[in-house]
Amino acid sequence: MDTMKKLSTILIPLLILAGCTGNKLKVTVENTLAIDRTTETVEIPLGEITAKLGEIDPVALVVTDGRGTEITSQLIYAGKGEPQSLIFQADVRAGATAKYYIASGTPQQYAPKAYGRFVPERYDDYTWENDRIAFRIYGPALIEKDGPSNGIDAWIKRTDKMVIDRWYADYLSGKNTYHDDNGEGCDCYKVGRTLGAGAMAPYVDDSLWLAINFETWKTLDNGPIRTSFRLTYPPFPVRDLMVTETRTISLDAGSQLSRITEEYSGIDNEFTVAAGIVKREEGSPLLFPPEKNAIAYRLDGGEGGITYVGAVLTTPATSVKENNDHLLIVTRYNPGTPLTYYAGAGWSKWGFESDDAWTQYIDEFSLRLNSPLKVRTE
Repeated sequence: MDTMKKLSTILIPLLILAGCTGNKLKVTVENTLAIDRTTETVEIPLGEITAKLGEIDPVALVVTDGRGTEITSQLIYAGKGEPQSLIFQADVRAGATAKYYIASGTPQQYAPKAYGRFVPERYDDYTWENDRIAFRIYGPALIEKDGPSNGIDAWIKRTDKMVIDRWYADYLSGKNTYHDDNGEGCDCYKVGRTLGAGAMAPYVDDSLWLAINFETWKTLDNGPIRTSFRLTYPPFPVRDLMVTETRTISLDAGSQLSRITEEYSGIDNEFTVAAGIVKREEGSPLLFPPEKNAIAYRLDGGEGGITYVGAVLTTPATSVKENNDHLLIVTRYNPGTPLTYYAGAGWSKWGFESDDAWTQYIDEFSLRLNSPLKVRTE
């Protein structure tokens, strides 16, 4: 009898522990490449989580790594009223797997590593950033002052802090100008009437057909891991047709490149489009083999360092070419089918000390796109 009591004393806590351990969703992340993959985003549909954990409050989900340490996670709403998925970032060594767990709990308050917003106080900019880089696109109020421009502007950074709000506040109050490096980086990239740092446009009859500044905006998600938003553009001419454009842009923590999804309407047949990087006298292209579906560019800023720009397609490139103003990578657009690609920038003063460092980053980014992490839940 004493033995039975002792066994019960041991077994009951074990059964309780087993029940708690079982009420987790295990996520196995596999890296099939021969390179380490760090801070790479994993996205799990919410339905997959509730199928294992039951109907739980999505805001009460906690992600832990294989050691049981909580890591940053984010619910993704994609602009809808209800959460659609949960994301976190995985670190997986070359050719290895890593395990993560999702369970009910009280998540910590995570410091944002991605952030963006509409900036009405500065001519309707929309500006977004992460812990590596920042960008902006120009809104309608700027047309009267500077003319139209739907290109992408790059703000180079050397801090993992969020700087948008402070840089704008200092600029507008006259305390500092973000065109000068005050120790955290600067806006030293000039866009003008170009595609800037990797924007896309129809490329028909060997000509770029540029839209004007965005007309409407909507923030879809905003940190701590991903910021995303959608812009719509008024009709603009492509040959003898009027075309409308929608851009959906997101940026994840740790990435130098934004994910950009283009949707055009007004042309019924397939046509060519091009992502482009504006050329300057002090700049030069960095070339890739055609199978990489990528372009890169270096812009020498003297003592200000070198700004690197790049774009990577997820569809096959039909050509890479230069005109008087741009380095272009051309692909085909099928009406009714959104086209996704990536574009962004880096800086020689923060992580990219040479041309080789930037081209290696772009090369490995292309590799990761072609061989996504394999994610299994159980």
